[in-house]
Amino acid sequence: DSYIGHPFVITALCRLEHVLNEDDTDEIASAERPLGRTFFQKAVRELQAAQAAAAAPQPPPQPAAQ
Repeated sequence: DSYIGHPFVITALCRLEHVLNEDDTDEIASAERPLGRTFFQKAVRELQAAQAAAAAPQPPPQPAAQ
């Protein structure tokens, strides 16, 4: 995992992608579409499945063939 949060990196990436900054426009941006209940229900189901798989008993190791 890496953390990219340094302001200079963010600024450089925004300039590279031609993202408007506050000085470029006085318009109010429209609100983003909410993720909705379906997204969160799916995320909860996936989390519960992962937790159940991690909590399931693991089979004993097989003896090595000789």
